[in-house]
Amino acid sequence: MFFPTLGLIASTNVITVTIQNTIQDALNKMHEHNHRSIVVVNKTVYYILSTKDIIRLKRDGTPFSTPLSQVPLRSLPVIEKDSNIINALNLTDDVDEHICVCNQDGSLYGLVTNSDIVASVDPQVILDSLQLSTIFEKKYGFKSFTPDASMAEILDYMKDALSDCVIIQEGNNAVGILTSKDILKFIGEAKNEEMRVSEVMSSPVETLSDKSSINEGLEYLRKRSFKRIVVTNDDQHVVGIVTQQDLISRTYLRWSQLMQDHFRQFEEITQILQQRNRHLSELATKDSLTDVHNRHMFTELFVKEISMVKRHATKLALVMIDLDHFKQVNDTYGHNIGDFVLKHFAALVSSTVREADMFARWGGEEFVLLLRNAGCDEAFGVGEKIRSLIETQAFDGAGRVTCSIGITEVAADDTIQSAIERADSAMYAAKDAGRNCTIACEAR
Repeated sequence: MFFPTLGLIASTNVITVTIQNTIQDALNKMHEHNHRSIVVVNKTVYYILSTKDIIRLKRDGTPFSTPLSQVPLRSLPVIEKDSNIINALNLTDDVDEHICVCNQDGSLYGLVTNSDIVASVDPQVILDSLQLSTIFEKKYGFKSFTPDASMAEILDYMKDALSDCVIIQEGNNAVGILTSKDILKFIGEAKNEEMRVSEVMSSPVETLSDKSSINEGLEYLRKRSFKRIVVTNDDQHVVGIVTQQDLISRTYLRWSQLMQDHFRQFEEITQILQQRNRHLSELATKDSLTDVHNRHMFTELFVKEISMVKRHATKLALVMIDLDHFKQVNDTYGHNIGDFVLKHFAALVSSTVREADMFARWGGEEFVLLLRNAGCDEAFGVGEKIRSLIETQAFDGAGRVTCSIGITEVAADDTIQSAIERADSAMYAAKDAGRNCTIACEAR
């Protein structure tokens, strides 16, 4: 089975407004692009403003000149574009159908909706024999109004309803449907709320039989770009509304059942692959001598941490540690003793720092340490703790060993090269000051 990444299926044509824009700005843009929702951007935090929100604000009497920063908004889940649709399924719910797909630095790449997920479903895993009527085991019913109902009644109902549409019926026959897009257009054109719903509704109503399969339902949604299916029985009476989320849930359940059926067959080969993967991962990310992170892994971790600094304005400190006169250790006692000193030193530092901190061998006798949620002052305390620990330790066969430490605070616009350069300069300043000391440069 093929599970595409979200970057492949996300829509990058996203309409947005900033948190400083007004409700009217958002409504105008929604109306201009014929969208029933819009993304509100506040740096790297994203919110959704939907038609239902517009209805609620209008009914509550909120002036449309109000900035969006003063309006209660629902934040959207965020997921990286390299994740696949299985991860996205875990984030969808009955309230929000949108998921923000972001780049590694937290910037908006695009949106994934239930429609995108449905369109990416592998039809081979859908049971053609499973009928739409089975959806009603847990979700049944719909709200209907007569054609004479006023739009005020509709707005009052929909501002708090879970559903985003209503059926207009005469007797048992559906004569129209009112969706969130119809309501958005109605509000955008500032029409009289006492208008009859028959003047606003979409008609006729396209329906699908409850005997249709889920696969047919998916094809129906794909071809028409609909968000829902109005389901009828043999007498052409409406029996319910099936949303995209209902179909996705059924599809996901089917995937889960297939996985369970074949679990025992996959289990043994999965364990073998996991063992090999762990071994290869360690080779790729660990320094073979000291068993701490290697330079390549540290570089990857730095990129991830700097994105968190940009996104959440957290602190990050970089510490560079160099063993003093290490060449003399190798020349005097031999490389075996030198290797022992490096391993013992790495073990001591690893036992001193927090699990959340990232310690790596940068090269030779140079080591780097990345401290989360720490500025220069906190990092200086950590550096001094490491320095004093090392100078009091006995290194068998090598005698007394000391280290020089340089510290810098990482800025949001830093690259690993610029941060390393400052920490390296501070470390060489410690060397020039007589070694066995800690120096922190000023934060940029």
